[in-house]
Amino acid sequence: MSIPKEVIDWNILNEIISMDEDDPDFSRMLIMQYIDQAQTTFDKMQNELETTKDLSALNSLGHFLKGSSATLGLQRIAWICEKIQNLGKKQSNEVIPAIDGSNDKVYLEMISKALDQARVEFKLARKELSDYYKTEL
Repeated sequence: MSIPKEVIDWNILNEIISMDEDDPDFSRMLIMQYIDQAQTTFDKMQNELETTKDLSALNSLGHFLKGSSATLGLQRIAWICEKIQNLGKKQSNEVIPAIDGSNDKVYLEMISKALDQARVEFKLARKELSDYYKTEL
């Protein structure tokens, strides 16, 4: 499966935005919390890649951010986080050569590239959301 065409699935996000009728800032505040959460999670992933290199922890972080991204309709970030999650479980659709009986290094390199891609998608989503709310998020 390839990356979704649209950065944001507005059908999903509009369901959350519809809750603004009860609380005008509800969706914007939810997005702001997500932005903080995503940045913190990206930092945790980077730290794992640079220090403990724990694939299980990267799997968990990918799973965590995938869920919150998908809930808000941020489908491209969710897609990449699912890739990180799967790589953390040593699952991939890509052919991975065996290296000394352990593929951890290859998986870590692939996760690092996916994390870079997730950060790019995050910037795109943040810009699209900032345009929608007519304020810098």
